Amino acid sequence: MNERSPTITFTPAKAKTPFGRGATPYNRLHGDARQQPNPCVAPLENGPFFAVKVVPGSFGTFAGLKTDSVARVLDQTGIPIAGLYAAGTDMASVMGGHYPAGGINLGPAMTFGYIAGRHLAGEPDFDTSTQYLR
Repeated sequence: MNERSPTITFTPAKAKTPFGRGATPYNRLHGDARQQPNPCVAPLENGPFFAVKVVPGSFGTFAGLKTDSVARVLDQTGIPIAGLYAAGTDMASVMGGHYPAGGINLGPAMTFGYIAGRHLAGEPDFDTSTQYLR
C-alpha cells in the first residue's frame, strides 16, 4: 500500500481535554504526571510517524504458538523455525496464559509484527537469543 493518509492538524494547546483524554481522574491516573497541564496528551514531535487501520471485533485468544523475543516461532525443542514468525492471536499470549480483556491481542500484534519485520530486514539492534514468551 503506497497511499498517503491526509494530514491531520491538531494543536493540543487549544484544548484542555483533546478527544476527552484526561477528562476524568481515572484517565489522568493512567497518564504521565510529568506531562502538564494534561498528563494524557503530549506533543508528537519526532517522526516519521506511521498509521495502521485497526478494526474492532470480538476475536481474541490467550493460546498460540511459542515464540522467541523477535517473534520467531519455536519448534518443540525450543529452536526457532527458519522463516516462520507469529504475532497477535497466532502467538502465545504475552499475558502468560491470561485473557484480561477484549482487544488484548492488538498491541502485541502491532508490536511483534514490527519486531519481526525489523528482524527479517536484518536490523542489528535486536537480541536474537531464544528468550521465550510464555
